Amino acid sequence: MRTLLPFLRLFKHAKFVLFLGLILMITGLAASIGLLTVSGWFLAATALAGIGTLFNFFYPSASVRGLAIGRTVARYFEKIVTHDATFRILAKLRVQVFQKIIPLSPAVLNRYRNSDLLNRLVADVDTLDSLYLRLLAPFITAFVVIGLLTVGLSFFNLSLALFFATVLSTLALLVPTIFYYLGKTFGHKLTRARATYRTRFVEYIQSQAELLLFNAEKPLKQKLDETEQQWQGFQQKEANLSGFSTALMLLANGILLTLTLWFAANADFGNDRYSPAIIALFALAALAAFEILMPLGSAFLHIGQIIASAERVTEITEQTPLVQFSGEKTVEKHTALDLSIQQVNFTYPERQDPALENITLTIPQGQKVAILGKTGSGKSTLLQLLVRNYDPNQGNIFLAKQSIADYTERHLREQMCFLTQRVHVFSDTLRNNLQLANQHPLQDTTMIEVLNQVGLGKLVEQEQGLDLWLGDGGRPLSGGEQRRLSLARILLNQAPILLLDEPTEGLDRETERQILRLILTHCQNKTLIMVTHRLTAIEQFDHLCIIDEGKLIEQGNYQTLMAKENGFFKQLVERI
Repeated sequence: MRTLLPFLRLFKHAKFVLFLGLILMITGLAASIGLLTVSGWFLAATALAGIGTLFNFFYPSASVRGLAIGRTVARYFEKIVTHDATFRILAKLRVQVFQKIIPLSPAVLNRYRNSDLLNRLVADVDTLDSLYLRLLAPFITAFVVIGLLTVGLSFFNLSLALFFATVLSTLALLVPTIFYYLGKTFGHKLTRARATYRTRFVEYIQSQAELLLFNAEKPLKQKLDETEQQWQGFQQKEANLSGFSTALMLLANGILLTLTLWFAANADFGNDRYSPAIIALFALAALAAFEILMPLGSAFLHIGQIIASAERVTEITEQTPLVQFSGEKTVEKHTALDLSIQQVNFTYPERQDPALENITLTIPQGQKVAILGKTGSGKSTLLQLLVRNYDPNQGNIFLAKQSIADYTERHLREQMCFLTQRVHVFSDTLRNNLQLANQHPLQDTTMIEVLNQVGLGKLVEQEQGLDLWLGDGGRPLSGGEQRRLSLARILLNQAPILLLDEPTEGLDRETERQILRLILTHCQNKTLIMVTHRLTAIEQFDHLCIIDEGKLIEQGNYQTLMAKENGFFKQLVERI
């Protein structure tokens, strides 16, 4: 239960609305019980009066109508108010969770699957809406209405009123406790089974093309079906317990009604002609009272799922970022943005083998640097350290003679434009996907010009133009077109330092040469650091760095490295 405390604190952001919703819930429930109770007395009293007897039916009939209208109005506005407040809290929670997740990227979040993170951010947060609507509010309402019912019935018979209060209060404490422990045993399992199924389902949908291509759909589909059956098994158990809760409440209701009739038959209600009608009042009050308790059993049956979802969300939000941006410095204008890497050593978390060892490299402003090496040699890792996605275990990295750890996150990001191997295309228009490249609004003509330069002019020739919807992951685009889109972002970016990781991967030779010419032209007055496996136009770079097994084994310009006998770079060129 302690896990829920941080989420309960979020209620302060909508405390007035939540309190209003609670008042409306109490009003609606009290009006519903009062309606049945008054109706019971009214019908019984009318029968006792008989035909031809003067009987004032205006007050009770007006009460019945008033309570019926009041119940309808209160419940209508209660649904509006409580759901609005809940959605506001969930929105606040989602923003809060997202703010906690962002600093964890990518160092900590790499441990989780994307589908799992999405499930925690959406499904688990959605589960927490039951905390107020199905748990706290009905529980508080139950005790308030029991108190009001006891006070109202005490005017007719104090002993019976206290009997009602004792039975209902005991059940209001006992039933939630029983179903809390019944639901807790499988609530965690149900939540995790749901998360596992949704994670595998998303991955199954996303990998349909590959599964069909390699005829591997059937085994994965069978595994998905097994996970679904396990989840449905827990849901069946939940439904059985929910039915048991309803049956138990109906049984208790019948017992209370029987005891009420027994005690009321022998109770003293005075010598008034209509006093026997009070027996019907108490009997129907006993029937109506279980409207108070009916939601509690099934509500506390879900508490295991609520706690499990809270734990899954908390597991993410309480992670400590590996990189803390606590610096306050900024680069002054006209300062030379030289990069200096001094004796850097780095090993990825939860791994033993070093990714980089004793890397020392100086890159003056405006220099064009190509980093070459085998796959897994540490080239991309070096770029990750430059943008502070990770911090080195030893050594330091300087920008403009200041440690990059001393700069604010925003300022460091403004100085560098980083193109990773994975292209991110958002489910949005072509225009908005390009606008991401620049913090200032871009003109349509500028975007169209760049798209033509990278060979994507046909996209804007369609009817939608820049408003072309790219969809999730840029599905209308091929892999090469997605890569060109990322290059268009590079050309639209104004950062003075460009870090490119395999920018021409997946492009044919002619297109590669064209793109490299565009990049080099764009970077005439910028610093360019490019990781590549290919040697196209490599002689146009000012400095070449060869990394092998995490070590910088060679560096120099093209002519210097080609002049080295038995040099790694020379052997690579000759082999290709």
